[in-house]
Amino acid sequence: MRYLLDTHAALWAIEDDARLGANARQLIADNPTAEWGISDMTLLEVALLASKGRIEFAGGMESKLAELGRCFRVLPIDPSIATDAVTLDLPQSDPFDRIIVATARRYQLTLLSRDRLITQSGLIETIW
Repeated sequence: MRYLLDTHAALWAIEDDARLGANARQLIADNPTAEWGISDMTLLEVALLASKGRIEFAGGMESKLAELGRCFRVLPIDPSIATDAVTLDLPQSDPFDRIIVATARRYQLTLLSRDRLITQSGLIETIW
């Protein structure tokens, strides 16, 4: 595995959404699915957004979560990820972003994300 997708990137990739960056889209097209992962926190973030009505899925939330789990390898949080997440020099306190960045660092993965605070942090390699 070489790449981790931020929550928005994972959703846009499986939905073939035009908001997915051109570089990210090409990278996804050029690499086998075995190269792609998501943090387990991505599943929780999607579930929370859906439960609050901020995003909707035609087949329902559970179906979309299952699709994410089929399309990407789900990486679980572990003690080193949790420790890193709370000590990262990120300007935002969003726990989802912190876990996602710490997961990319733990597994030395490039993160597909358009989040400027993450990309400008220099903590990990990012592509968009």
